[in-house]
Amino acid sequence: MKDIIYNPLTFKTPSGSINNCESSVLDVLVRKGLYETGINFCIYSDQNETFIMKTHMKKVGEIGSYIKYTVYLDKFEVGIYYYYFEVKFGENNVSYISNFDYNAEISDRIIPWQLTVFDKGYKTPDWVKGGIMYQIFPDRFKKDDSYIPSKTINEDERIIHSNWNDIPNSSFDTENYAARDFYKGNLDGILSEKEYFESLNIDMIYLNPVFESSENHRYSTADYYNIDPYLGTNDIFEHLCSEFKKSNINIILDGVFSHTGSDSKYFNKKSHYSDIGAYNSLESKYYPWFKFIEYPDKYDSWWGFDNLPTVNKENKDFRDFICKPEDGVLNYWQNKGIKGWRLDVVDELPDIFVDEIRASMKEKDPDSFLIGEVWEDASNKFSYGYRRKYLLGDQLDSVMNYPWKFAIIDFMKNKNADLFASRVMTLINNYPKPALDCLMNILSTHDTERIITVLGKDIGLVDNHLKKDFRLEESDYEKAKILEKFASFLQFTLPGIPSIYYGDEIGMQGFSDPFNRACFDKDNGDIELLDHYRKLCDFRRRYRHDFKSGFAMAFHEGNVISYYRNNILCIVNMCNDPIIFEDKTYGEWVFGNKKPFFTDYGIVIGPQSYTAININE
Repeated sequence: MKDIIYNPLTFKTPSGSINNCESSVLDVLVRKGLYETGINFCIYSDQNETFIMKTHMKKVGEIGSYIKYTVYLDKFEVGIYYYYFEVKFGENNVSYISNFDYNAEISDRIIPWQLTVFDKGYKTPDWVKGGIMYQIFPDRFKKDDSYIPSKTINEDERIIHSNWNDIPNSSFDTENYAARDFYKGNLDGILSEKEYFESLNIDMIYLNPVFESSENHRYSTADYYNIDPYLGTNDIFEHLCSEFKKSNINIILDGVFSHTGSDSKYFNKKSHYSDIGAYNSLESKYYPWFKFIEYPDKYDSWWGFDNLPTVNKENKDFRDFICKPEDGVLNYWQNKGIKGWRLDVVDELPDIFVDEIRASMKEKDPDSFLIGEVWEDASNKFSYGYRRKYLLGDQLDSVMNYPWKFAIIDFMKNKNADLFASRVMTLINNYPKPALDCLMNILSTHDTERIITVLGKDIGLVDNHLKKDFRLEESDYEKAKILEKFASFLQFTLPGIPSIYYGDEIGMQGFSDPFNRACFDKDNGDIELLDHYRKLCDFRRRYRHDFKSGFAMAFHEGNVISYYRNNILCIVNMCNDPIIFEDKTYGEWVFGNKKPFFTDYGIVIGPQSYTAININE
């Protein structure tokens, strides 16, 4: 029997984060006979050093063997707050009710819970919620040979693969490797697979950078106003957006505004452009965009890569170039038909810039979607010495969900449901609900190893020089495929929007960049795994309303976790034995790898199974 019972989703109303116009109530259950001298609720702000509040909690009744203590909190200003409970033994002895793996324990240390207070006006696009995203690395998805590209920059320094199934070049086989090997995947190739995306019920396609660039990843932007000639033209891109929109599929672009390419019209280190770049002259109109240490060859660059000179984001001319109405970069491509942006390394963009990006996008299209690349908990993120305000209401709609990606992988490998649940619930508590409903839930991305490779092998045991040709043994692959099905079930049923990294659905393997960026080959992919994803996507579409918002944890222990998404009960049993879910609520089995049995004792869930039950039936 626990001495203390509290967590901020079950014993706080409203649960989790609140807006700045909401009051809240917190209840703590304390075993009878403990702390009769009282309990104090303590809260402080990490942004306002003068805000520290201590309030005595009231005894309001008894529940079984517990006394119920309650505190009523008035409205707070927008910001991040931390709270804990203080308990006294006699006159001078003080202990704390602290946050241990999300639940309450008595401690001599203060380990607080987070209270996020966001702006009441914070709204995120409804069309995103309950949807499905698909991510494409454009050079590697599909090539339509009918498109003949015009000449582009750096032609003589490029390697063109003649075989679509070649393994991408890397530093292991290419001297002075610089990501200049191309397969010439193009926009027409992407559009030709529209029926494929429809078969997966895709709502949005997130494209890695598509603007002109010297490198295949195109994060070294050469011209923000032109589609890379290898991919297509601006008119072809506009046509692609229009055609996908007919199928209710929206296009999200990668906004790379932290740095440009050195081989660009703005920097022009190799003089491939007629524009006078910052590298060419101190009089260049682009010179103030960059920071030179010793002109012209020593300059700030992204993580020390001299092909990626860092942009001075404090420079208003550059920010206006991106954000100004109508003909700024953002609005220019919105006019071409895109529905949103993913901000690359948003940590490196100052608040004023992110504020202006949101304002420009939303003024043009209030329903546009703005998502940021953040690898940690974005609600309390510190970067470059100060607290970020990404999710408080006037910046991002949401972020890439790396914390859950790593939590899912750890659960698949170590089967610790309690730890997984605490990681899930911590984010649900910390993130404002408008952002939570739009989280980009990922298993793989262009920056991380392929999910099936991670699940099939301890990647830390593979030497770098073996990674290029590495493929899982057949038995390891089959085990990893089973785990990927479990992982994708979690990805598709937790709050947020699942994002399929192209090829994960057909079992593509690969370590991190560049081996996670191989060419998509649907015809030779894993048909059984693809069938799983099609059924999973169809299940999510049929019950989209239930997955748009709402979450309640049901049970977690050992190798088992279960939760409700409104009328959908999701259960994952990673044990080798069946379990009984002691809820006599009957319903209809609507998805899973093994059908459960409904009995008078509860729902019998088979071993090694994931299942979804519509309890409304």
